[in-house]
Amino acid sequence: MLFYLLAFLLIFTLLLAWVSNFFGLPGNWMMLALAGIWFWFTDPENTLHIGPAILVAILLLAALGELFEFLASVLGTRKVGGERKAAVGGVIGSLVGSLVGAFIGIPIPVIGIIIGSLFFACLGALAGALIGEKLHGSDLNKSLKVGGAAFAGRLFGSLGKIALGSVILVVTITSMFI
Repeated sequence: MLFYLLAFLLIFTLLLAWVSNFFGLPGNWMMLALAGIWFWFTDPENTLHIGPAILVAILLLAALGELFEFLASVLGTRKVGGERKAAVGGVIGSLVGSLVGAFIGIPIPVIGIIIGSLFFACLGALAGALIGEKLHGSDLNKSLKVGGAAFAGRLFGSLGKIALGSVILVVTITSMFI
């Protein structure tokens, strides 16, 4: 009975780790760590065991999610002619914005924090890119164009990472029952 309670606890913490992706936290890596702990401490003969192939799949998906999130931010900025300082500023701004958004949030219980974190991360990317462009000496129109691209890149990158996190969540949970 204790084992099934622990399995339920694992599933619950996997869900919490997935939700943490909305806050800019490394939720996919947390899911990998949880699956690794479960793999390490459960008997391979047990029906709820996660195998090593699943761990490798989770590792690859988590790495792909990080790569996608990073490249979407940087390439979005660079595609519209943004300078390196703007790309770096966009990445830094998105991290700061995510933290600010998590604390400020939007006045809707639970979902407001998630939306706030994601929205402020995108705003931070925009602000960081604007500052990076201004440091390079660009005019306001180009800076706004680059900032908008950083905003969109961060949004698409985050959504892609969250989508891959969803795949990790489903693969991990279903692998326990197969």
